[in-house]
Amino acid sequence: MSSQPAPAPELATIVIGYRAPAEIVGAVRSLREQSVATDILVVNSGGGDIGALLRRHGLDVAFVEFEERLYVGAARNRGIERTRAPYVAFLADDCRAAPGWVERRLARHKAGAPVVASAVINSKPQNLVACAAHLSLFMRRLPGLPEEQAIRYGASFERGLFARHGLYDETMATGEDSEFLLRLPAELKPAWDGDIRTVHLNETRILRLLIDQYQRGTNYGREMHRLSGKSLRKIARDVLRQHRPARQLAMAGLSGDELIQTLRAMPILRLTLLAKAAGVLMAADSRDKSVIAPLSRHGVRP
Repeated sequence: MSSQPAPAPELATIVIGYRAPAEIVGAVRSLREQSVATDILVVNSGGGDIGALLRRHGLDVAFVEFEERLYVGAARNRGIERTRAPYVAFLADDCRAAPGWVERRLARHKAGAPVVASAVINSKPQNLVACAAHLSLFMRRLPGLPEEQAIRYGASFERGLFARHGLYDETMATGEDSEFLLRLPAELKPAWDGDIRTVHLNETRILRLLIDQYQRGTNYGREMHRLSGKSLRKIARDVLRQHRPARQLAMAGLSGDELIQTLRAMPILRLTLLAKAAGVLMAADSRDKSVIAPLSRHGVRP
């Protein structure tokens, strides 16, 4: 008796890379190791040979690459256009899908949620610099947060939403996911699920962390000013005020040794917020749109 072909995956996951980074191999492997299959498409821009990289590591997955640099909105859109599964998710090259990432997303979608948001966990929870980096980026996406305190990013979507509400803004250096979610009607607010967890590869060296935060601040200031109309000084002040809620959110969203280490990292967090605020204030003088200041390392929210 002939075996039946495996059913087509119901979730397409678009893995976004810039200049074919070596880290993307781990992102793809984390998807291949899921208990439920996902259709994987790697979208790489800015050069490099993503096909050769994947083949060297024995990864036979679909990919598309562009010599020009794409902002993340454009990379997301190229992936949406080239996949067909009824649900769509995204993963940055410096992230990993934790076990159950695909299965849990599909369960929430099939239970009626058209948009499903996810938590982010720290790749190096014993490293103080990594703890500060993680809290600065993901204080409102910690896995233990109650629904009313969580921010709804790292989302997967029913494919039909893109036909009805349009694709991502391809002109934004960062914040394209915020802009898209703001276009959705209130009834499509993402469902929060702290059990869907993306691992983020956090920086462990303090100088690199401060440089990264400064660059993030520059793009964050520019895009927040564009979206909200707030002055750069007001945006910078808001960044500096994040220290107190960060501590409260850590206590709500973390536990055990990870919470202890994160609380020990609070002085480093103050430095990261200062660096980000300085970047915000410099946004008015920044004219180089070719520099990505990522929300993940290459601009996609995990």
